[in-house]
This record gives sequence, C-alpha cells and structure tokens, in this order.
Amino acid sequence: MNKIIIVVVCLLIHGNIAFAQKNKNKQNTLKAATTEVKVAEKYAKFILEEKLHDFGIINENGGLVSYNFAIKNIGSIPLKIKDIQAECGCTKTEYTTQPIEPGAVGNIKAVFNPMGRPGYFDKSINLFLNTEEGKTTIFIKGNVAPAKYEFNSTYTYQYGLLAVNNNTFKFNVNPGKTDSTYLKMYNLSNKKIIVNRIETPSNIVVSGSSFELIPNTDIDLLIKFWPRLDHGFGDHSQQIKLYTNDDSIPVKIIYINSNVSEDFSVLTPKQLKKAPKFTIDRILHDFGNIGHRDSSITYFVLTNKGKSDLIIRKAKPSCNCVNLELESMVIKPKQKIKMKVDYTSFNVVGLDIRGITLITNDPEKPEVNISIRANIVR
Repeated sequence: MNKIIIVVVCLLIHGNIAFAQKNKNKQNTLKAATTEVKVAEKYAKFILEEKLHDFGIINENGGLVSYNFAIKNIGSIPLKIKDIQAECGCTKTEYTTQPIEPGAVGNIKAVFNPMGRPGYFDKSINLFLNTEEGKTTIFIKGNVAPAKYEFNSTYTYQYGLLAVNNNTFKFNVNPGKTDSTYLKMYNLSNKKIIVNRIETPSNIVVSGSSFELIPNTDIDLLIKFWPRLDHGFGDHSQQIKLYTNDDSIPVKIIYINSNVSEDFSVLTPKQLKKAPKFTIDRILHDFGNIGHRDSSITYFVLTNKGKSDLIIRKAKPSCNCVNLELESMVIKPKQKIKMKVDYTSFNVVGLDIRGITLITNDPEKPEVNISIRANIVR
C-alpha cells in the first residue's frame, strides 16, 4: 500500500513539473512574438546643424544677405516643414516644401534686408514640423553698418560690387615728367572683395599688387604715370586692369588717357622771339560729293614764319579712312611744305566729317586741328 502511495505522489509531482515547463515555454513563445511586433513612429525626428547664424557686420546699402540652414531627417518617416513664420518683414524665407525622406537633408533659406535698418539685429524664425513638439526656432543676427558715403558725392561710378571715384583719368604731362592721382575704391556690398592682381602698362604704377576690402570700407590707390618714349607727343589711351572675386564684373578696367606736350614755360623771352611760327592755308576742306568707297585728294600748305626750325612732332588723322603724307616733318624758317590728304569713303552715307591733329613745337600753336568733310552718295 505504501508503495502504491509513493508511486502516485511521484506521478503527480512529475505531471506538475511537466505542466509548469509547458506553460513556461508557451509564455516565452508569446513574449518572443510580442517583441517582434514593431509599432510605427507617429512623429518625425530631425537635427539642425546650427540654429543660429551671425552675419557679422554688413553694409546698409549692400543689398540682401542670406544663409541656408540644413535640416536632416534622422527618423523613420518623412519630415515635413508645414509652415515657416519670420519675426518681421525684414526677413524672408525659402524652404524645402517636399517631404524630406529619412536620411535626407532639406534647407531653410533666411534672407535679411538691411536697407534702412542700421544697428544690431537679432531675428527669430519659427519652423512648424510634423514632430512631437511640432515647432522649433532658428535665429539670425548681425550688425548693420550705416553706409559710409553718399553715392555720387565721393564715388561717382559703380563697378559691380565696388564703387570708384572715377573709371577714367586724364594726365597732361611733359616729356620726362610724371603725374599722379588717386583711385578711390569703396566696397558697397556685403561680401569681402579681394583684388588678386593689378595689371598695368610699363609706364604706369599702382600702389599695391593685391588687397582685400571688407564690407563698408574703402581704400585709396596711388596711380603714377609718366609718358612712354615710343608714344611721342599728343593723345594716348591705356588701361589698368584689376582682377577681383566680384562675380558680377570680375575684371575692373580703369581707362588712362594722356596728353604729352612740350613745356614752353621754361623758354626765356629771347627764346620765344626766336621760336618757330606755324601757319596753314586753311583748317577746313570740303570734298563735296564723293561716291561710296571712292577716294579724293587735297593738299594743305604749311608755312614756318618764325626764326627757328618748325618741327611737326606728330600728324594724326582721326580714322584709317584718311592717309597723310608730309613733304617734311621739319620746316625751315620762311619755308613752305605741302601736306597731302587722301580721303576714302567707307560705310557712310551722307555727311562725313573727319579730323587731323598736328602737334608742333610752336609755343603759340602746339596743337593744330584740321577738319575735312564730304557728302557720301551711292
């Protein structure tokens, strides 16, 4: 009997253990199934590389300034920028309107207008997103410097992002003498302007080979000029080129015009009495009617009525349609010479007027201007 009782007890214990183990296995299976079920995210997640941008010092008259804020989707659902509201009308925004996929980056562009807003500024921009918080804020700040100069007072010519006091300079010099002036440059933009290189002819020197101009600053560059020997007397045109990082006009051209003439102020009264005296039979000739692409010739008579040699330093026509031939470039006292003028009409119909310039060593007539004209008919 005792043996039977012991056997029954053992079977009950073994059955309970088996049942408990089976129940435990079932619970583990249910638990494992539960952890495998993923709940979809309700809200998007993001990071901003920066929430504040400092423009620093900007020029009141330098135009709009802008900055792009990068916003990255680090969640598992698309990030949506529902709306953007800037603190004031001085700030405009542009942003990615399409949903930003997981791992992708969108942009928020903040544009600030400094015109009429001198002084420090700190502006907020509210972003409305499909995130749990629903909203975040970014900021821009800076300091608007009042324009340093009134345009058209010191600076008369705008050259892209730079203003200059002039883009054309005229030098009147004597042979062997020099002249100089200042090129004033003002950075009226909100971008640092870098002049990488200055290119000049051999007879022109500009102080400095390169420099930088931060917004709302200016600089004076000394231009020194002396005549080239191969130029001789009369008018000449040359250029200075400044190579910059200004995308609107990368190369700034400064035009240099010059007139080289003799210095008669050094002559004594005695020398002036013995000076040459230039005369010409006329300073205007009318060829009348000339056929298209036809030629016509006339002669001018040049006379020296002085007491020393008259030297024709230069004889220069205003265009290639006029060809000059002088019997001599030196006219003795009381001597006369002829100057042949050969005119050919080109693509002109109607009245055509051309000029001839003679440079002489006559103190009273160092430059003589002659006109020729013709009526071109077809």
